[in-house]
Amino acid sequence: MSTLSVADTTQASSADIDLESKQQNESNSNAPNVAEAESKPQQAPPNFPEGGLKAWLVVFGCWCTSFTSFGYINSFGVYETYYLQTYLQHHSPSDVAWIGSIQAFAQFSATLISGPICDRHGPMVVIWPCSVLLIVAMMLTSLCREYYQFILCQGILVGMSAGLIFAPALSVVGHYFSKRRAMAMSFASTGSPIGGIIYPVIMTNLLPKSNIGFPWGQRICGFLSLFLLSIAAFTIRPTPMKRKGKFLLLEAFKKPVYSIEVVALFMVIFGLWTPYFYIASYGLKHGMDRGLASYLFALLNAGSFVGRVLAGTFAQHLGQFNVMMFACYGSAILLYCWLKITSSAGLIVLSILFGATSGTVIALMMSTIAHTADHPAKIGTYISMATFVIGFGGLAGTPIAGALIGDDGHGYTDGILFSASVLMAGAVIFTGARYAFAKDNIFA
Repeated sequence: MSTLSVADTTQASSADIDLESKQQNESNSNAPNVAEAESKPQQAPPNFPEGGLKAWLVVFGCWCTSFTSFGYINSFGVYETYYLQTYLQHHSPSDVAWIGSIQAFAQFSATLISGPICDRHGPMVVIWPCSVLLIVAMMLTSLCREYYQFILCQGILVGMSAGLIFAPALSVVGHYFSKRRAMAMSFASTGSPIGGIIYPVIMTNLLPKSNIGFPWGQRICGFLSLFLLSIAAFTIRPTPMKRKGKFLLLEAFKKPVYSIEVVALFMVIFGLWTPYFYIASYGLKHGMDRGLASYLFALLNAGSFVGRVLAGTFAQHLGQFNVMMFACYGSAILLYCWLKITSSAGLIVLSILFGATSGTVIALMMSTIAHTADHPAKIGTYISMATFVIGFGGLAGTPIAGALIGDDGHGYTDGILFSASVLMAGAVIFTGARYAFAKDNIFA
């Protein structure tokens, strides 16, 4: 059974599903005709392959999009450190952080378009053209020298095209898996930390070379993305599950579990990215070797890879909401610990541990949102609406932390304390979402 495609296993998916009109017709029927209802064939609930070559190729294709989208955006810390020393040395850390924050916000907000389009028309109508757009944006970034140019190319264009690609790819994974969805989505998301390791290593090694430097280092990153997105374009296979009706499904916010989780994740993302932006500059301020400090970003992403792999496994046995909740608390506690860490060894350990807990959060964020949808054909829209709201947290969080840190770097305590407290508040709110999802069920 695991080798069957969704098209073979579900009769309900053979045609577009008008979910909204179906619900409206049911609510408007005051006196249902029992005989007529019995005479009509019942729609079979959607079945999921839960594996097989086609399903795992989709996961691999999504892995490639995760590598090139979240992976590249998670690499911004190495760019920020370089910009502050070269092209943008007359700008404050907060100013430069806006490039990465706009990039993250554009990625999250772009899903508001790509998710519903994927649910209604399939993923490839979005993935193919936007893959080309992402490569063009990365190549244009190699030509940037001024602040506004980095904002437009690396901030807006890269972020927007990355978001347009990733949400459709991830939602298709949800069409192939239900019971194993958390594991499949976690594995797909491991492309992000791998990309977050590879891109910084490429740039760190090529930036000092006078005959290569920033322009060709950035272009090499673009060619790598082109290769991976070409694989994704041919391995992500859509299913017949589609929906008609409204473009957005705003009634989702009437569900307590969905609305509470969105608020919680907004708070979590508000504080989660601070180490990904500032841990290297913090290390430099406390006497860390410049080369070693630049590899802290790679260590963060290495820890994130481990966290994402373990997240899927633990979620299968302990419940994804439970694992997500503990990861949020763990991330907040580690940020509080950061306040007292000044040694190079301590920062290395912190990078790995925080990478693991934050990676677990990112890995299960989409999966827990997907599980609040009552039909697979709604997953893309549910994810897109949630990430649009969450994106505002990513937009504001790191610039506020950067403003608290200040140009002279004397405000790290304030910036870290702010991020840790906001993240802890998000963890507490997520506890409410976990209760709304499963109440007294221990494994949720």
